[in-house]
Amino acid sequence: MSFQGLLIALNSLIDIHDELLQLARDKVTIVVQNDVDALMALTAKETRLIARLEDSFREMGSSAAGSWKEIGLTARPGSRLSDLIQAVPRADHKTELRALAVKLKERHNELKVINERNQLLIQQSLELIRYELDLIAGPSEQEITYAPTLAGQGYVGGASRRSFDTRA
Repeated sequence: MSFQGLLIALNSLIDIHDELLQLARDKVTIVVQNDVDALMALTAKETRLIARLEDSFREMGSSAAGSWKEIGLTARPGSRLSDLIQAVPRADHKTELRALAVKLKERHNELKVINERNQLLIQQSLELIRYELDLIAGPSEQEITYAPTLAGQGYVGGASRRSFDTRA
């Protein structure tokens, strides 16, 4: 029964990765269109999917531990799914597990690439916003304090102009 639970958990992980991939692809369009509201809604969906992903991952871990017991072995600390696949005695189970593991790995790698691309796209978008703000506000490196070289450039026609009228 643990073997079937493991298959169910792996299929669930693959389905969640497929949903995350679709969201990652949608995020590209949303970021390019600069639709902040849609980005926030998409991020909320991602958060829910990640919670489901963590649950499925825990389920897979407990099913894998049960599968180790089912075949009469104990899992070593740090053992991986590939170790379990090698230890499974039935060839059909081994083939099925290997196919699901490869499918999951492919989805994971594709998601990683798209997320890295999205991260770069968001970073470039932020750099563009900073550049536009600098154009609007002017360079922030101008000194606002007293500069002695400008002190002598006052009123040229006689005494320099005072900024405070003492007669008032």
